[in-house]
Amino acid sequence: MTGTIADPSAAIDAARALAPEFAARAAKHDEKGEFPAADFADLRSAGLLGLMVPARLGGPGATFADYTEVASALAAGAGSTALVFNMHASVTGALAQTPDDVIRAFGVPESFFAARDRVLTDALHGRLYGVAMSERGAGSRLSALTSSYTRTDDGFHIKGSKAFVSGAGHVDGYLVAARSAGAPDTTGAVVSHFLVPAGDGVTVEPTWDSLGMRATGSHDVHFDVTVGPDALLGGVEGLALLLAQVMPQWLVASYAAVYVGVAQAAIDAATDHLRRRDLHHLPAVRARIGRADATVAAASAGSGDEAES
Repeated sequence: MTGTIADPSAAIDAARALAPEFAARAAKHDEKGEFPAADFADLRSAGLLGLMVPARLGGPGATFADYTEVASALAAGAGSTALVFNMHASVTGALAQTPDDVIRAFGVPESFFAARDRVLTDALHGRLYGVAMSERGAGSRLSALTSSYTRTDDGFHIKGSKAFVSGAGHVDGYLVAARSAGAPDTTGAVVSHFLVPAGDGVTVEPTWDSLGMRATGSHDVHFDVTVGPDALLGGVEGLALLLAQVMPQWLVASYAAVYVGVAQAAIDAATDHLRRRDLHHLPAVRARIGRADATVAAASAGSGDEAES
C-alpha cells in the first residue's frame, strides 16, 4: 500500500514518527546484515518514496533542504535505512530539480520530459531506485569505468559489474553508468547513464559484510541486460556532463544529512546511558556532551545553509 504526503512539512513529521520504529528494528537488521524491508514498507506506506516528486505530479515538491531534514530524522532511527533512502532520493531529486532550460541546453529530445515524469510518478506510487555507479578498482571515476554498452536494434545492451550498490536486490531500478563500446580506446568512448529495471540480466552477488551499515545490502551487481531506448537517461548518449552538473549535492552533500542524524542518535544514546548511571550531572561529562551536541548542531545548520544556496 502506498500513501501520499501533502507537503514537505508533513513529510518531515512522518519521518520523525517513523524513526522510533526503525530504531527498534535496527539492531536485528545490523546483526543479521539483513535489508530493512519493513522500514521500506513503512516509507512506502507513508508516501516518503515520493518525497522529491514535484507538486505538478501530485507529490509534496520537497526541496533539498527538506530532504536533509527527512534524511536526518530517518537516520536517527536507522542509519542503513536512511542511506538507502538517500540513493533513491538522489535519483528522483536530480530528475525533479534540474531546470527544464538546463536540460534543453544539452540538446535532449522533448520525449525526455515525458520519460522523466513517468519515473517520478512511479516513485510517487512506491517504486524504489538505487544507484550503480562505483566499480572495484575504479570507484566512481567515470574515466575509469569498465562497464560498457552497445546499441541494439531496439535499445541498448549493457554489460559490466558494479560495487557498493546500496539496496541491491531490493530496488526496482538502478541508475547505471557505462561507457560506449567499440571505441579504439577509452578516450574515444562516451559515458552515458541508464535507468535499468531489476529483473532478468541483473544479478546480485552477496559481497557486503561490513563492520557498519550492515543493513544497506550494498552488494555487487552484475549487468548483462538489454534495455529499451527509454532507459537512456536524457535520451542522448554522453550526458555525463549533465549528471556532473546536477548530481553533486545528491551524491556528495546528501550523505552529510544521513550522518548528522546518526551522530545525533549517538549523542542521545550516550546522554540516556549517562542519566541511567547518574553521571550526567558531572561537569566534565556535561562539557563533553555539550561540545558534541554543539558540533552536530553546527553540522546540521551548515548542511541546511548549503541546501538553500
